Order: sequence, then structure tokens, then C-alpha cells
Amino acid sequence: MIMISKYEVLREELMKIRKNVLLILSVVMVLTIFSTTTMADGVNQTNEIQGITTTTFIDVVGMASNNVELAWTSSSDSVQTTVYSENTNAVNGHTVYSKDFSINTGNQLQGQSNVQSSRIITFEGQDGGRMVSDESLLISTSGNPTSAAGQFLCPFGAGGSSVLPAFCNIIEAGSHVDSEYISLATQASSRTVLASGDIPVALNYHINAHGITTANGVVPARGFVSAYMRVHLQGGRDESFNKATDLQYQESTSASGSINSFIKDIGYQSGVTTY
Repeated sequence: MIMISKYEVLREELMKIRKNVLLILSVVMVLTIFSTTTMADGVNQTNEIQGITTTTFIDVVGMASNNVELAWTSSSDSVQTTVYSENTNAVNGHTVYSKDFSINTGNQLQGQSNVQSSRIITFEGQDGGRMVSDESLLISTSGNPTSAAGQFLCPFGAGGSSVLPAFCNIIEAGSHVDSEYISLATQASSRTVLASGDIPVALNYHINAHGITTANGVVPARGFVSAYMRVHLQGGRDESFNKATDLQYQESTSASGSINSFIKDIGYQSGVTTY
């Protein structure tokens, strides 16, 4: 018969208690990482999140318009503001207009967006008819120095610094079209509400304008097309409120006359380095 001493029984009980304590600590650490309310360059979602989606399709000879205005501000230790607008008006012509638009105020991952717009428009003017369309997307993010502890899903994310510095960034992109004959596609998206500091804030804008395919071939677009980007980025270093970097950038591209092709892609990302 094998005899088990009271010391061995006590040792086994202590090992069980140790495993349970380690399991509880692990759960607490995971909950701490996911419940943090500070963010590097964006913000965390609020307890209540909202979603808005619209789909629009118009095929008309005569007059057509679509007007959208969005202003959205959210905050944790940082503050973000998103502003989107579209004003499209077509008169005296054949307009085919298709648009998908969505807003999601929840945390987004890499490759996802809080605000997203996708449009396809064809306009053929008649008797002096014209289409004028303006679209813009702006994001503004700002925050004071905050601790980097608990801001990254990756345990090595904050290895470079214990403090996330102050920042104040404004980015805007958009387009303007004034045409009597055109086929146009645009996409606009932004991400400012994030699950963790591993995910960068982002803004993207794309425009593709060209002629219309007819039975006799492709007829070039006629009129004026432009697209632009404006950026002002300011950042600190460590806990200091002194400005360590100030970057300003502007770019504008336009074409007027018989337009065979006009394509422009604009992209912006801002996040914390993880090394």
C-alpha cells in the first residue's frame, strides 16, 4: 500500500490554489486591456453605439439632387470630429445616380471604417444642362499626453515608450465636379474609433472620372474636375506640451475641357510606433 503523507496532500492543494490564482489574474489582465478608455490617435467607442446606412438610386431625365451633411464628435481622453458633406445637383439631362453610405460609431479594426461613402454617377446634359457635385471628408483628432499602459492588444506594442504624446491633427480630402457630360465614381472612408492603439486612424479618398461609352465609342467627359487634400499634423514628445513636430501639406489636381481620364487616390494613416 502506498502511503501519501499529509505534506504531499498539502502541496497538491497549494498547487491547485496557485493555478486558480494565476487563472484569475490572467482574466483580470485581459479585462483591463479591453476596457481601457484612452487611445493613441483616436478614441474608444461609447457604451451605446449607433449605425446608419442609406442606399440611393436615381435614373431620371430632368433634375436630380442628393445632399448629405454629417458632423460627429466623440471623446474619451482624446477627441475626434468627423465631418462629411455631399452636394450634387443635376439639371436638364439624363442622370443615373447610385450611392451607398454608412456610419458606424463602434470600434473598428484594420481595414474597417466608421464612415464610408461610395458613389457612381453618369450625367448626359441636354440643352445646356450641367451637373455640379462637391464632396468632402474631414477628420480632426486631438489629445493630451497619456500613459501607454494597457493601450495595445499586442503585449509588445508599448515597448518604445511609456507615454503617448500630445497631438492635434486635421485632414481633409474631397472633389469638385462641374460637367455637362461625365461618368464619375468616388469612394470616401475614415476610421477614428479604435479597439486599441495598435490600429491607426485613417482617411482615404478616391475619384475616377472619364467619358461615357456609346454605340459610336467612348465620348470624353466635358467640363471641370478637381480633387484635393489638406493636412496639418502637430505632435509632442513624451509628457511635454511643447510642440515637437508640425507638418502641413496641401495638394490639388484639376482638369478642364475634354477629359479622357481623371484618377486620384488619397490616403492618410496615423498611429503609434511599436518599437
